[in-house]
Amino acid sequence: MTDREQEPTKQPGDAGDVVADAVTIRQGGARSVHARTVAIAQGGAVKVEAQEVDVTQGGIVFARGREVEVTAGGVVAALADEAELVATKVAVVAAREGVELHQAAAGFVAARAATIDNSVVGVLVARHVEPSNVRVLFG
Repeated sequence: MTDREQEPTKQPGDAGDVVADAVTIRQGGARSVHARTVAIAQGGAVKVEAQEVDVTQGGIVFARGREVEVTAGGVVAALADEAELVATKVAVVAAREGVELHQAAAGFVAARAATIDNSVVGVLVARHVEPSNVRVLFG
């Protein structure tokens, strides 16, 4: 079994600093996670750095990755190439390529392209915007 084919690291309960190829956190938390892929279900982390971040019913204080996807959760700050937020609240999200918000609330969004559906955005900075039933305070 090569390094790329390892099973995801499973951390029961709360963990401190986690470094692995793939990390799965279920109903627990971690202070810092560095991995290629991170999946959080009903848990949270303070800082996550990964190529792919997937959160379901959880929260992250700071997330940085190529793809950040959050469903029914919360994020304080997210930096990504592409971000997808569904039924999520986020304070700040910045993406190099695109941001998708579906039934989400965001304080500040900055991206090259933004697809926003049934969401609220405080400040939006984007070159291309595809809105559908959106409320923007400043944009």
